[in-house]
Amino acid sequence: MKIVLLNPPSRVRLIRDYYCSKTSKSTYLFAPADLLMQSGLLSKTNELIVMDAVAEKLSPKQCLDRLHSFQPGLVLGLISAVEYNADLEFYRRLKDAPGSRKIFLSGEPVLENPEQWLSQNPFIDGILLRFVSRGMEQYVRGEKKPEGLAFRDGGEIKSFPISREPEYSVGRARQELFQDPAYFFSFAKHRRFATFLTDFGCPYQCRFCVMASLGYRRRNADEVEEELDYLSWLGIKELFLADQSFGAAPEHSRKMMSLFKKYRNSFTAFVRPDQGKDDFWKALKESGCHTAIVGLESGSEEILQAYSKGYLREEISEGIQNAKRAGLRVVATVIVGLPEDTEASIQSTMKFLRELDPDFVSYNLAVPRSLTDLRKTVIAEGLAVNLEMDQAGSFGSLKTRHLTESQLVSLKQKAVRDFYLRPGYLFSRLAKAQSAFELYALLREGLSVLSKNI
Repeated sequence: MKIVLLNPPSRVRLIRDYYCSKTSKSTYLFAPADLLMQSGLLSKTNELIVMDAVAEKLSPKQCLDRLHSFQPGLVLGLISAVEYNADLEFYRRLKDAPGSRKIFLSGEPVLENPEQWLSQNPFIDGILLRFVSRGMEQYVRGEKKPEGLAFRDGGEIKSFPISREPEYSVGRARQELFQDPAYFFSFAKHRRFATFLTDFGCPYQCRFCVMASLGYRRRNADEVEEELDYLSWLGIKELFLADQSFGAAPEHSRKMMSLFKKYRNSFTAFVRPDQGKDDFWKALKESGCHTAIVGLESGSEEILQAYSKGYLREEISEGIQNAKRAGLRVVATVIVGLPEDTEASIQSTMKFLRELDPDFVSYNLAVPRSLTDLRKTVIAEGLAVNLEMDQAGSFGSLKTRHLTESQLVSLKQKAVRDFYLRPGYLFSRLAKAQSAFELYALLREGLSVLSKNI
């Protein structure tokens, strides 16, 4: 069967990825993990085509015309919470276009009550419930009970549970199909890079995060090595490690670090500040990691406790200092606009960040993602003003108990300026650039970030 893995068009530089769609805060764009992981499974017995209409800047008409020329039997497409209505309209047009193809979707808007969602949207044939499930490939082969899939079967909607096995295998991803020249990663040390996963989901239970509801599974270590070997053959050493909490499974993480070291990879990873002591951060650096993205989230201990982060300010400070001592660049991620937030709590977080002095900060607006406790809270309290949402802050979707959505957007923009426009910050960052590419990336991304927050 001819299958298209599709990232549909968008009017903006939109990232539909890992159940967390958002607009790019600068110019970065990377291969969607959902489609990447399915490529290894679906390419075994099918003809596979990857279409990233965002990277290629295709209009809806151009995308539909190209799909018509391909004549696929099945399209596995992404859907976002940022442009939910526009995405849905595109798939409606695709279904109405000449030709016969089945349309399956992956993305956060379709995770909640998938059977009900399918009954309300009859032009969609099915939903992939987890992008590391084997169900899509099983469905194409004609299996009757495909794992982790909800789909139409005649006049009936069927749904089969996801696997709870601690380990998953999806085959070697077709990385060569996900090397669009438009892909660009802010923190990469080299221009060419690959999105990469060694696990799925997250074992922690942060109440604002969809990852808490996905479960946690490790990727087969032999499969990881096979893919690293293939990337080495392609000449790609730079990785964007999309694991949501690298180090969460210590033994597995140690194995992965030994493989990264073996293949001389250079990579960026998401790591919790309480993940380990000095020895973990040193081992991470020695394995090839140069940048750790660390979830600070808030400087308010009350908010950290309320959302089950599992650490407080002291652990955050210790973790960031350990990472810096190990020689890692640190990116601190922050959430603005949780229901408890006030202007004072946001100002306190800004002050805490100046004291910690990470290399970069990524400010995000709180958004009510599917399957989260936060979503239940804001809907119950009437705080959700828009169920289309963008954590990057191009528009507001929530108000707090104390602040409007427009005030939150303004405070987020002010926080970005407060950190990046400090006297001497820009000079110190440029002075630390170790190559012409790093200097180019800093200038390109920095100017873009500031232009969106002035």
